[in-house]
Amino acid sequence: MIAFLLILAGAIAAVLVGLALRLPSLVSTVLASYLAWVVNLGLVTLVLSPFRQVDRGGLAVAEGILLAGAFAAWWLRGRYFPSFAPARAALAEVASSPWTLLFLIAVVALLGYELALGLTMPSNNWDAYTYHLARVAAWAHHGGVYWIPDAPTDRLNEFQPLAEQQILFLFVARGGDQLYAVPQFLAELAILLAVYGCSRRLGYNVRPSASAAFLLATFSLFVLESSTAQNDLVAASFPVIAACFLLSGGPVEAALAGAAASLGLGAKLTTVVVWPVLAWLAVVRGRRTVWLAVAGVGVGLLAIGCWSYVLNLAHTGHVLGHGGGRVEYTGSPSYPGSLVTLFSTLYMLMDLSKVWPLPVALLTVAGLLVATVAGARAWRRRHGARDAALEATSVALPFLACALVIVGGAIFAFLTRRLGAPVKGSGGSYSSESGLFGGLNNTADEDSSDFGPIGAVVLLAVPVTTVFAYFARRVDSRQFALACALPLFLVVLALGSTFNVWLGRFLIVPVALTAPLFAMLFRGSAATAAYLAVGVLVAVLVVVGDRTKVLTSPLGAPWNLTRVEAVTAAQPPAARGYAALERALPSGGCVGAVLSSEDPSYLLGGPSFSRRVVYLPANDPVPAAQRSGLRYVVITRTEVRTDAQHAAVRRFASQGWKITDLGGFWWLASAGSPAPTACR
Repeated sequence: MIAFLLILAGAIAAVLVGLALRLPSLVSTVLASYLAWVVNLGLVTLVLSPFRQVDRGGLAVAEGILLAGAFAAWWLRGRYFPSFAPARAALAEVASSPWTLLFLIAVVALLGYELALGLTMPSNNWDAYTYHLARVAAWAHHGGVYWIPDAPTDRLNEFQPLAEQQILFLFVARGGDQLYAVPQFLAELAILLAVYGCSRRLGYNVRPSASAAFLLATFSLFVLESSTAQNDLVAASFPVIAACFLLSGGPVEAALAGAAASLGLGAKLTTVVVWPVLAWLAVVRGRRTVWLAVAGVGVGLLAIGCWSYVLNLAHTGHVLGHGGGRVEYTGSPSYPGSLVTLFSTLYMLMDLSKVWPLPVALLTVAGLLVATVAGARAWRRRHGARDAALEATSVALPFLACALVIVGGAIFAFLTRRLGAPVKGSGGSYSSESGLFGGLNNTADEDSSDFGPIGAVVLLAVPVTTVFAYFARRVDSRQFALACALPLFLVVLALGSTFNVWLGRFLIVPVALTAPLFAMLFRGSAATAAYLAVGVLVAVLVVVGDRTKVLTSPLGAPWNLTRVEAVTAAQPPAARGYAALERALPSGGCVGAVLSSEDPSYLLGGPSFSRRVVYLPANDPVPAAQRSGLRYVVITRTEVRTDAQHAAVRRFASQGWKITDLGGFWWLASAGSPAPTACR
């Protein structure tokens, strides 16, 4: 009940703030309420942290004050409610076509399944274990956001924390991690709404605009990440919301756009890459919009966005910190290195997801048939050869997407081989021995999937088409700006990074900004039906075949899994270590940790997270463990790049600590006391 009241208070306060702004549309009001929710949770956890009051009592006081303030603002602003008539009319227009109505129903069902996964299945995402949730657990035990001493990875301290601050609020309010996926899921909803709003403000009709959002909801990474504790969707929500506000053109929206952009910088550094696109949209609106947006950026940075950079500067001397998890993938513009990164990233974008291999052939044949039929129908109606070709292409494209992905993968693999650096996708190196498909992804996994076959095709076709249309003066500069988001991001990545398989997740930001242009794909009912059929098919195959959340797994349905079983689905060796750990340790107190940067330190807290994890320096852990009053220390045995952990085992053993093997994954050093002790 306490958790419900705390979360409800935050949600009501956010809605009241959105209403108090008196924005002209329901879309803008809902998006402003989402921003208010994020600011609420981020600001509360930030302000209470120096006093170590991020607990239920502190949250209750803070939310009570904010709720009272939001209610007063709404009351003084005239108790405004936006009109629901445009929303009802838009919904009626969507329902007037059976295909868009079916698309809506399918997407609602898909989102419902994603939400059910996020609420019922224990988290088993590896990044969440190593730093997203690990940092949240450390903050929760400490009573607020702080610099975690002797952290095994710089990511625990240095990466931007706004997404995890939301999880921290929910973690403390709920007393556990059951709501870990809520920030990502809410961010996906905000992205879809912002995409619809952008499309409408670009001049597209209701049904194409809604279909653009529906299509984005079927993309593999959106489906997979919405039920995780990662932060990519959270980060991507802010630039696309900023774009939606800038396309509206009002003064309040301009300031909110700047604030949204600054929140993105507080969630993930890479969102700054698309700021030129947002700047272009602001300049199109005029000087006043630019200055209001700049003011919004300043306020947002001062309130929330800048403080992780301040902490980095204070503790490391650098605004971005030491850069572990970042600098090892940083590169400089070079030839052929930059081209290799670009072509390898594009190769990774060629994502078949779970459509493999028989469905590829069936969809290709179906695409050729529907292209023939659609072209013939258009020709009989005397629409001309050009219109017949456009009609055939628009209907056949989703069916032919898999075949086009295979061809595109072969092209990018050929280019990288010519540059002397054969591409490495999620399936490994592309070579003649690996067949036509090479290393193209054919799995459903948030660490290796991108955006599915339709996503790969439309994300390349739509920007190119829009750029040509702009120079032919058939679209305006706002559409041109959005079309540049993905090419700009790819070029910046290629010039500043070495290739790694996680680059695809960064692309969620420009993909969300490109998505409003998807409305151009829905030229009629036949095209809508085609994207509905193939898009939903791929999304269903992905969501039920998710490698770590397989619907028909021998372990059982995802919502019935224990934490050990959930970890087994993701990483069986870690599951063996976790099960052995739970048998060996008492449920409360503290546990020391001498870990590598890729260890799932979050698991050390136990299923109810009653244990506090105390990280110890690998070079001399025994005195630190004794000073902290620890009786148990977990030591990694999976690190292959250094002997520090092996040396730590020898040091504990030399001091009389008992060394126990934990499933071949960790060692446990125990001082022999059977009772847990409080941390000092």
